Amino acid sequence: MKHIITSGVIAIILSTTSCTTMLSSDSLQSTGEFAPVEKLSVHEGLPDPFVKPDGSRVTSTKEWPAQRVYLKAMLAHYVYGSMPPRPTDFGLERTMSRLAFDGLSIHERYAVTLERNGKKLVFHFEFFKPVDSKRRPAIIKNCFALFDADSKLPNSRKKSLRWDREAAHEAVKRGYLFCKFVRTEVTPDTTKGKREKRGVLGLYPEYDWAIIAAWAWAQSMVVDALDRLALVDMEKIVVTGHSRGGKTALCTGIYDERIAITAPNSSGAGGTASMRYFEEGRETGKLDGKPSHQTIATAQSGVPNWWNARWFQFVGKIDRMPFDSHTMKALIAPRALVNPHGRNDYWANPYGTELTYRAADKVFAWLGAKEQQGIHWRDGGHSQGTKDWAALLDFADWKFFNKKSGRSFSTLNYPDTKLPIRWDVPPASQGQQPSAHD
Repeated sequence: MKHIITSGVIAIILSTTSCTTMLSSDSLQSTGEFAPVEKLSVHEGLPDPFVKPDGSRVTSTKEWPAQRVYLKAMLAHYVYGSMPPRPTDFGLERTMSRLAFDGLSIHERYAVTLERNGKKLVFHFEFFKPVDSKRRPAIIKNCFALFDADSKLPNSRKKSLRWDREAAHEAVKRGYLFCKFVRTEVTPDTTKGKREKRGVLGLYPEYDWAIIAAWAWAQSMVVDALDRLALVDMEKIVVTGHSRGGKTALCTGIYDERIAITAPNSSGAGGTASMRYFEEGRETGKLDGKPSHQTIATAQSGVPNWWNARWFQFVGKIDRMPFDSHTMKALIAPRALVNPHGRNDYWANPYGTELTYRAADKVFAWLGAKEQQGIHWRDGGHSQGTKDWAALLDFADWKFFNKKSGRSFSTLNYPDTKLPIRWDVPPASQGQQPSAHD
């Protein structure tokens, strides 16, 4: 099989309005000043994540925490927008409690109430957990609905909810709390049209965040709520979601250092798939005149309100984009990341997903976290089904309890493809590696 390679960026040029001096990472976090797209350099290959704001490269792991600050600020500027701090004062009310799974589980639902500037927002989460009072490892999924299927939903979505409930049953048997929240209650899933400050975006209108960032922010709010209820082991938290939910989970894992395992499922462009590299015939986002793959251009035409508008300045200028999905994945390290994906899920770009997995794995290994990143392939298309959940649970059991299932999390689907990078990691550093919370 032939594959297409397009050009990318490995250098970053920053500008200020008053001078040409390069900004430090700390000042970048506070000012957020980055170069306009037309002033960014053009280079081939997946961008070098070790290039610092002044154009030099990271030379040791001791410099990685500052580089993470810089890269996170870059993504906030170009992709997600800036997110407000989460409130410590919010309403939390239990609205349902009952036994489930033949009395083996407690099933509860809660309402979270946020109030600011005279406006109020309520969204819900619910969970299944073992019948005891222990803090449990938690799996938190952002979703379009809670566990009970609505008769008005299409059959494909009813199937997804059935898979979620089956996964919750299995998770409880393994000792987990399995939680879901309704992301569309946080802010509506508007696609085309005017950018409106609806839902939680309207509570914080002074921030330039968009829908994906708002959902990720709420996923962290659910962690806050479960912690207040003394239900979750704060050292063992997994966040997940499928498709747009996978993009959301990746954002959550990048910006919330409490997340032990980030598990985006078939998340495509803006998630774990490259935005530069696609299989032959799919590089334009169209095949036989029909959309075949998510690109920045298809996002701009189909779901522009998910992202900060600055991201779409890279349409037609993708070779100037100073990051790709491997950059996002590398920001999780040395915490854990697992990416279940369908081999035939071409809409979510399995080819580009594997390339960025391999590029990010170089950073994980450099940080002494080689086995902290996993990828899992199954036959089939775009879903988060039984095999995906089984892989996620097995990965969590491995990382949290050292229970190895025999399942591979490093098997490649495109093993003969040359990795399109023109950089390597800095020389191995002496001494202690950065902690997960640096």
